Amino acid sequence: MKYFLALLLLTAVVTSTAVAQQRVHPKDLEGTTWQLVFDLEKEADNAFERIALKAVTGFMDEIDIQFDFRKDRALRVRVNAFNEEDDDEYSNWAINDEGQLSLGDTDSFEADDTVFMRDGDRLIPFEYKRGKLERKESLYLIRVDK
Repeated sequence: MKYFLALLLLTAVVTSTAVAQQRVHPKDLEGTTWQLVFDLEKEADNAFERIALKAVTGFMDEIDIQFDFRKDRALRVRVNAFNEEDDDEYSNWAINDEGQLSLGDTDSFEADDTVFMRDGDRLIPFEYKRGKLERKESLYLIRVDK
């Protein structure tokens, strides 16, 4: 009975991990636009940090960053800050054998060791730290059109 419960628990953990981090497929991205969402308040450890991050979040709401994924693996990054003229930058994107999305660098964006994985209808960034992927809770991408 203990063996059965341990196996059931292990299956539940593995299944929940697999569901939380799904592979990205080229068909999920080609010809679509995704918006960067900042959720900085999740980074707060205490009340003072929550207040400070809430103020920063209000400031970040005035910045709209969208990623247009093209079929030829080209990437257009559109930035609109404070309702000024859009600033477009161009790069590329790729999906590795593990189904992780990586974005090429632009003049104002450096991907470094960051990859994106699907979590439902969102693309969540993960950063390699000491050889392991660490989920970043403070931002994510949501699809805005096809």
